[in-house]
Amino acid sequence: MHYVTRAKAPTLIQHGELDRRVPIANAYELRHGLEDRGVPVDLVVYKGFGHGITRPKSQRAVMAHNLGWFNHYLWGDPEADLTAPPPAP
Repeated sequence: MHYVTRAKAPTLIQHGELDRRVPIANAYELRHGLEDRGVPVDLVVYKGFGHGITRPKSQRAVMAHNLGWFNHYLWGDPEADLTAPPPAP
């Protein structure tokens, strides 16, 4: 959070709901810090997962979120709907 004032790049935060290594509060804090500075940011929380996304359908959802995000910010495609929840574990 110390360097969040320097952030400018659009940021996609992907976080497991049950992550014990990095508490989910950190993801919300980062999102709020970026929003406060006008940086485009989205947070996707993967319900039922910890630090890693370990099920194939959910891994596919992660890849779809990444693809939609990068297609939008690199190639100008319409913004992807990241609110659609991935399959539960």
